[in-house]
Amino acid sequence: MSDIKAVQDFLLSYQNLEEDRPVWVEMLGEKPLGYTVFLVPGKQVEEDILGNKTVSYPFGFGAVEVLADNSALQAAEFYEEFADWLDEQTESGNLPVLDTGKEAISIEALDTATIVERAEKTGVFQILCRLIYEVRLERNKTL
Repeated sequence: MSDIKAVQDFLLSYQNLEEDRPVWVEMLGEKPLGYTVFLVPGKQVEEDILGNKTVSYPFGFGAVEVLADNSALQAAEFYEEFADWLDEQTESGNLPVLDTGKEAISIEALDTATIVERAEKTGVFQILCRLIYEVRLERNKTL
């Protein structure tokens, strides 16, 4: 399973998502029909002398939201609660399930949500996040 698929599956467990709005990967329509998780440049890999790696995997989460009356405030509050939820999941050890050999260490929002595109009655909100995981090499231990 790809890292982005693991993130997508994990985000589906967020209970404040609207039930009728799926979480897509790299796809977002013009209307507020779903959420998206998307790739972000900047993946960083640190390797120790044994070949084990710590990976910082950035991703974004967002959606088209209606902008009317108090809805922009409600959308901002949703993303703030989402960021808090990511922190709570890290603290409780409830993290994305990754491929064999990879172990998630933390997941977090890197900033507050912003409106990156505005139309007459809608706006695209996005929040940048990061998953940190370790890749451990299995060494044959024969002497």
